[in-house]
Amino acid sequence: METPQEIQERIIGEITQSGDPFDQFNYLLMKASQLDEMPDERKVEDVLVKDCQSQVWLYLREVDGCPVIEADSDTLMIRGTIQILKDMFDHQPPEAVVACDVDYIKRTDLAYAFDSKRVAGQVAIVGRIKRFAQSLVDRRGGADA
Repeated sequence: METPQEIQERIIGEITQSGDPFDQFNYLLMKASQLDEMPDERKVEDVLVKDCQSQVWLYLREVDGCPVIEADSDTLMIRGTIQILKDMFDHQPPEAVVACDVDYIKRTDLAYAFDSKRVAGQVAIVGRIKRFAQSLVDRRGGADA
């Protein structure tokens, strides 16, 4: 099984091999099309990610001790970002999620498409995922102690 960091490296390779900044943005839109749409009744205020320019609804749950992400956004580029994060973090050991440095945007030409507000939004999404993963690590550590 690939680690989140290995998945990210593969994704960075796919993004950069896709071509110029426009083609790399199209890669993000392709990823957006892979994300399951969330039913409107699940798009509630309580699960909105603060600090995002777009609306992002984020549910996190534990399956077999690992995080699983269900999320949606009102913008395609953020839907693509969410799908990349799902690819990296769904069903991964929570320790690996916490340890992964998410930097695929700054290591590709996607950086040109993400203004500071969009970057802050992605940081907020990743932060919530990592806090959830850390809570899984802490809970397991507490159960073993």
